[in-house]
Amino acid sequence: MQTLLTSRKFWAAILSLVVVVVAAAVPGFELDSEAGAGLAVVAASYIIGVAVDPGPGGWRGVIQSRKFYAAVVGFVVMFLQGFGLGLPFGLTEAQLVEIAIVFGAYIAGVSLEGKLQVTSRYG
Repeated sequence: MQTLLTSRKFWAAILSLVVVVVAAAVPGFELDSEAGAGLAVVAASYIIGVAVDPGPGGWRGVIQSRKFYAAVVGFVVMFLQGFGLGLPFGLTEAQLVEIAIVFGAYIAGVSLEGKLQVTSRYG
């Protein structure tokens, strides 16, 4: 149980579920399918990224994690959009999903840095 409660993957999943429940329960919070897809991309990328490269662990790992900060920005943007706060620069919901995909790709890229070794067939 202790491992579960200290798992960043677990808390990212719980936070995602909380946002979905808030969208269903709070009248002023609307999470349309595009914002929900963006949230899912950011959450899944972070969870997979931490699984691939957990980093140093503990609070030190969280504070030093570029994956964490990218996920926080992604969550905040989705959360603000859910409360109807205007998207900056006239962004549409479709563009918001594209931004979430970029955040997801960044998280995946940071996770895979140094983890993949390219090998050649010829030596």
